[in-house]
Amino acid sequence: MGKDRTWKRKRKKHRIKGTILLRTDGSKATAAKQIILAILLSGILLPLLIIFPVFRGNLTVAPENVRRLADMFVTGLCLLEVFVTVRILLSKHSPIKWLAVRKKLVLFTRLFIKPKISATLYHSVRWRYWLEDKKTVIDLYPNGLVEDTAGLGRKLSEYMGEELLKYEECNGKACYLFGDSPKRYDGMLLMGEGISKLTGRYEPKMSYAPIPIYDNVVWDFNSEALHILLIAPSGAGKTRLLTYLAGMAMKRGHKAYVVDAKNSVFGRVFRHSGVQVATNTEEIICLLTSLVDEMEERYSKYFAADRAEMDEDLKTLGLKEHFLFFDEILSVLGSAGKKERAEIERLLGQLALKGRAAGFPVVITAQKLSATDLPKSITEQCQTRFILGGLVSEETFHQATGAYKKDIAAAYKGGVGKGYAVTPKSGGLTYIETPLLPRNLRDCIILLKELRDRGTPYGEGR
Repeated sequence: MGKDRTWKRKRKKHRIKGTILLRTDGSKATAAKQIILAILLSGILLPLLIIFPVFRGNLTVAPENVRRLADMFVTGLCLLEVFVTVRILLSKHSPIKWLAVRKKLVLFTRLFIKPKISATLYHSVRWRYWLEDKKTVIDLYPNGLVEDTAGLGRKLSEYMGEELLKYEECNGKACYLFGDSPKRYDGMLLMGEGISKLTGRYEPKMSYAPIPIYDNVVWDFNSEALHILLIAPSGAGKTRLLTYLAGMAMKRGHKAYVVDAKNSVFGRVFRHSGVQVATNTEEIICLLTSLVDEMEERYSKYFAADRAEMDEDLKTLGLKEHFLFFDEILSVLGSAGKKERAEIERLLGQLALKGRAAGFPVVITAQKLSATDLPKSITEQCQTRFILGGLVSEETFHQATGAYKKDIAAAYKGGVGKGYAVTPKSGGLTYIETPLLPRNLRDCIILLKELRDRGTPYGEGR
């Protein structure tokens, strides 16, 4: 029901809409058009066959009859022009997109959907469609005639010549969104926006605004979707997405902490930027323990049941969020001893459980994921999920998104910095392209230092 409400909210903005339910197979309409065309052509050719011999002197006709034939010829030409214009406007090549979409859906239904015809009624699917800007939203009500709505979406995308941006099933219908893919954000531009224009009177305030990712996909870290699970194989663009998310968190005036057991570029960039980075098991447990202790103290002070006010939250209290970026968690758990692994999982479970109220978002990454790799107490709290890369197994894709590749309804388009997201607000599985960052992340270090060292406006300072 939540997904359906999301689609409905968007559709209130759509001004041009239509509904299609075919009643015939089109043969009667085709026959009627052929008859009309034949009548119009006869109205043009018949006067010509009579007038032409008159002008050559082979036939004598009264002048008033010649005028009547000429009028008949002109009328036939005008009606033929009207007929052709209407046919073009109502065809799939119509310059009016709303009419072109309508005709394509009619033809597509007859081409790809097998209708059932009874003695008195032609049974068909029902379409509803909306146009907004350069995007087309189409609902399909299968009426029991379509088993694979995802596969039908792929065919519909090819037939319409438009890219399928989004697909989902809800309440007995399939929803498709067609259009051109939005452009990727410039990560450096978003992180550095406003910094070069600082003046003595400039007093930026702490922000809890969602962090933009791609088009309508955002990271709302001040909601139930604050925890992230990011799955990406090596070379899929995970490091740049993490760098962008951490930088934007610091830009909003909050604190960032990094776990990087593999001593990767991501960890080195933030270490050089002055952000606390834990690498070995002892440091990781120490960092997690300190975060849990601080979270518990804040939770009991502000959000415990006997002390919390109804309207109090992080915004009203002006509390900083504490972002934990835990990179390659499976590598950490795999190298830790049994006791250390259990302690890391316990501490992470605490952060995942109480992090929303106390302001402790957790971002967990892995190259792949199976059902038994992480406790459900952690993964089930991660309501924002990203998966990047082209070489992603079916099991990993399902564990990360809850869907299957075959259910995407378009060709899988994962790659470097490209993949899919699941967030409560975006409604279902959504294609994304991560914000662009420089190839050499050393260029980000100066900017990240600025974000961290601005004191009250941008971070905690040194």
